[in-house]
Amino acid sequence: MSSPLPPGWTHEFKPDDQCAFLFPGTGSAGAPELQQLSRTGPRAARIVGDVLDAVHEGLPGPGWPSLRTILLDDPGGYRAAARRQGVPQLAAYTASVAVDRVLRAEGVPLGYAVGQSFGEIAALVCAGVFSISDGARMAVSLVGVLARRGAGGGMGLMEATEDGTRACIRAAGAGGEVVVACLNAPGVTVISGPEAPLEAVLASAQAAGVRAIRLAVPYLSHHPAMAGADDEWYEMIRPFPQRPLEVTVYSPVRGRAYRDDDDLHRALTDCIVKPVRLPQALRAVHEAGATAFAEAGAGNALCQCARLTLPEVPTLAPLRERRRPAGQRDDPVSKSAPGVHPVPPAP
Repeated sequence: MSSPLPPGWTHEFKPDDQCAFLFPGTGSAGAPELQQLSRTGPRAARIVGDVLDAVHEGLPGPGWPSLRTILLDDPGGYRAAARRQGVPQLAAYTASVAVDRVLRAEGVPLGYAVGQSFGEIAALVCAGVFSISDGARMAVSLVGVLARRGAGGGMGLMEATEDGTRACIRAAGAGGEVVVACLNAPGVTVISGPEAPLEAVLASAQAAGVRAIRLAVPYLSHHPAMAGADDEWYEMIRPFPQRPLEVTVYSPVRGRAYRDDDDLHRALTDCIVKPVRLPQALRAVHEAGATAFAEAGAGNALCQCARLTLPEVPTLAPLRERRRPAGQRDDPVSKSAPGVHPVPPAP
């Protein structure tokens, strides 16, 4: 486990910095280390507890494990609890909201937000558009829709450009079935498709010397075959009130900043069928004035993506590492798949 950071991050930033908070998709870093976050000081502990209480209010009925227990009091129980559908996604959402709240309470200069896929829910919650409890309800209902409508499919990560990934799809004869779901960084893509064609593409890529791995996402997402699932989820979340944006939120799906006259419920449902282009959003917020990126979540996957896209911009991942200076490069991205993690061995 990483060592707790000192009770303040403001010393990591210059007075004129404007930070873009990055909200990762589900499964980016395993169990969120909220215990570590809460130990950075009394204020952080209070904020983490308040977030856990608000998320608990959004849980749909009995049968859920206590998030306070598995994320804060006894994290050793997380792995067993995470076998239940929806628990890892809800834990990732909780971590994003908690990190956002703590960073801002400590004075980190927030100027922009970017959500990756599932992370768009937390990004809009932290921008004041939806309440924490409503965001939790959205997260749980989305998992149910994806698991039901996307069954029989999955996702994989490839260390290749978008053109290179499409070439691998064609070489495997999977055109029209397997699609580029996410462009995470200039040379890192995520593909989505039915089980057999997906495995064929990954095997073909590996045979050609391209690193390709199956991801812990047991359903289709960001795939045109999910048309109709977006409408189903829209009807579920439309009753949750939409409030004015308090922070500028850039969408890697729509390729622009959201506006108050957008139907942001519909914007969220776009993520089910449309691809994610993260580098475009990162470049846009940088051009708009962001001078640093901070990971509002459990790991550092999106900070890795930011460094691969904009190596001159420093990053901060509070639950994984200290601030990384501009120009400091990672080891090959293969050591950690940005945005999602490989399928773990069976317990």
